[in-house]
Amino acid sequence: MATIKCKVEECTYYDNAMCTANTIEVMSTGDKRVSSSDGTMCNTFKPANR
Repeated sequence: MATIKCKVEECTYYDNAMCTANTIEVMSTGDKRVSSSDGTMCNTFKPANR
């Protein structure tokens, strides 16, 4: 399995700067061409119960 870094502490799958989801889905935010990570979003995000 690939190692996926994550900086979204509010996500259920966040664990010490890593994503623990079995699968992830990353999409563009609506632009047809994305030139940086700012134009993407993680569709796997699920709010953590903290």
